Amino acid sequence: MISPLRIEFQKTRPIDAVESRVRQEFAEFERFYDRLTSCRVEVETPEHDRRGSLCKVRVDFGLPPEDALAWAELRGLGGEKGVDHFEIKAKRKDASMAVHAAFNVARRRLKDFVASHKSG
Repeated sequence: MISPLRIEFQKTRPIDAVESRVRQEFAEFERFYDRLTSCRVEVETPEHDRRGSLCKVRVDFGLPPEDALAWAELRGLGGEKGVDHFEIKAKRKDASMAVHAAFNVARRRLKDFVASHKSG
């Protein structure tokens, strides 16, 4: 990885347990795909703990140019600007579980991408 992992908390102070979960999930993700150029994780928690309140996680992955082009073609985006990133969002009651869900979705999408990129 070229750029460091960035973790940002919105509407809350940093939460050690959530930050630790992000680092753990990212380390596992990097074992599968170590070509990321950047990774930014935003964690937003509700201001008030009300019934139905959800934590939101957004993970923005930067891809190297050669993978970005293949990713754009796979997604039917052609040569559009900004395709050198892919973004995953997840919502859960618990912020750590939202982080886990977002990285799971990212792993599935990237696994499909890598499989199609190698076979294409």
